[in-house]
Amino acid sequence: MSLSRTESRRRLTSLSMGKWVAAGIVFVALLVLAFVLYVRTADSSYRADERRAVTIAKVQGGLTDIDQAVWYTWDDSLWIVSGQDKDGQSWILWERSDGIVKEKASDGYTESRIRERFAADRPAAVPLRVQPGWFGGMPAWEIRYRKSPASDQQGIDFYSFKEGALLKAYDLPGN
Repeated sequence: MSLSRTESRRRLTSLSMGKWVAAGIVFVALLVLAFVLYVRTADSSYRADERRAVTIAKVQGGLTDIDQAVWYTWDDSLWIVSGQDKDGQSWILWERSDGIVKEKASDGYTESRIRERFAADRPAAVPLRVQPGWFGGMPAWEIRYRKSPASDQQGIDFYSFKEGALLKAYDLPGN
């Protein structure tokens, strides 16, 4: 028995393998595009704030080359920007909501000197991260460390940027 003309038009045509592959590729491409757009949108406010911090460091701080700009949060939330001026001097700027604090990197404790000081204070500790920070209303060095190579217990010590004196030590909970 043959199908009537209307029944043959109603029958769904099957897609060939090539069309299924093409549809799959288009679908995956749309997913990748959606993911890229999501990441760019989620990251855009942070990048805009970073560009603003770099602009402030160049305009108000007199830096010409920027090494890094880091968002820092402890007592206060602020941007810490490091770089060089036109004479090649290294500076660190702490950009707070009420203004900037600018210190010549060589006037304070350098990262290598603060690491030496920390190693003398805590010989068994393993430093995990050493970075400029802000503690007690002044520039500081923040050192996050593991208490010993065999331990998972961690701590954070704050040292004065200028004098290298220990300001405060914290034991982190957990582990």
